[in-house]
Amino acid sequence: MANSVVRLSLSEIAASVALGVNLTNADVAAKYEAGPNQLVSGALDSVSVGGICTDKSGNIFVSDSERHTILKISEGGQVSILAGTDGTSGANGTLTNVSTGALFNAPRGLACDNSGNVYVADSENNQIRLVTPDGRVSHLAGAGDGSVGFVDGAGATARFDTPMDVAVDNSGVVWVADTGNNSIRRISYGDVYTFSGDLSGDSENVSSAANAAGANGIYNSPVALAVDAGGDIYVCDTGNNKIKLLKPTGHVYLFSGSGTSGKTKGTSAFTGDFNNLRQITTDYSGNVYVVDKNAASGTRVIRIQKTGLQEIVHDWTGATSYNDEVEGIACSPAGKLFVAVSDSVAVESSSSSSSEGESSSSSSS
Repeated sequence: MANSVVRLSLSEIAASVALGVNLTNADVAAKYEAGPNQLVSGALDSVSVGGICTDKSGNIFVSDSERHTILKISEGGQVSILAGTDGTSGANGTLTNVSTGALFNAPRGLACDNSGNVYVADSENNQIRLVTPDGRVSHLAGAGDGSVGFVDGAGATARFDTPMDVAVDNSGVVWVADTGNNSIRRISYGDVYTFSGDLSGDSENVSSAANAAGANGIYNSPVALAVDAGGDIYVCDTGNNKIKLLKPTGHVYLFSGSGTSGKTKGTSAFTGDFNNLRQITTDYSGNVYVVDKNAASGTRVIRIQKTGLQEIVHDWTGATSYNDEVEGIACSPAGKLFVAVSDSVAVESSSSSSSEGESSSSSSS
């Protein structure tokens, strides 16, 4: 199934997850559905997935971090370049409404807002960019020349250090996983504010209750984040092998993870091990989905309930026909869970228990 976008039966996946059954690769292959979201092999050749998101119209957007483009996959399965110049990296400074000649440099996480705009974590340009549905690119925040730093402020006065992911809440606020600065940044009306975290990146071992408030929250290489319909933010605190819950008040709580590197499945809050958290998304019912990958032990897609119970959606153990480099995950407003795999984009529809819309969150690595 290399270089293809597919979807799976929600009911079959949901039944397997509920029973605690890990789908084998054969099961997954057998349950691919034909349909308008399926792409045949070759349509996405040479794509190196950096992130994925979906809009309310059923379009899928994929960032290609090596060819420096943002791809659009229509509901009918047509692939086109929405923004970027194929194979050419660079920056457009602080230009806005660039309809041709837009340049990115290793774009990663993507997020769609309620109007169909796509926000891009332009990681090596240290910028956050906005792409309209018709492909016009604008600078949102970060230095026009791509300078690294840790500065709050309006637009181009702000500084980031390798932002790896973005999410957008229902009010249009953009949240950024500023990985190199070990912080979560908030962008509202173009103004960047450090909402949580600092440069220290110290590890922590909080097992319950609140970690800290506001800028004192502690992260170690937060690479991905997602925001749910209620405004809660879930952060892949990858260096600490934990998932943090960041409340709109600024308080940080441990959501899942013992802090130990491993593959033990969590059966209650604050339990379960992770190896290398890379991506995260939420569905409208409050379930959290993460991608945890490890070159030696394989890649897992895990669903985590509000109670902390972890359910394995799929476990790619060791070398398989599916590349272990899962590089994006997003839940669509229609209740489909899409998983993007590097060097191929295998988009799997899993058990999102609501078919209603959700806040626009997605992830990347």
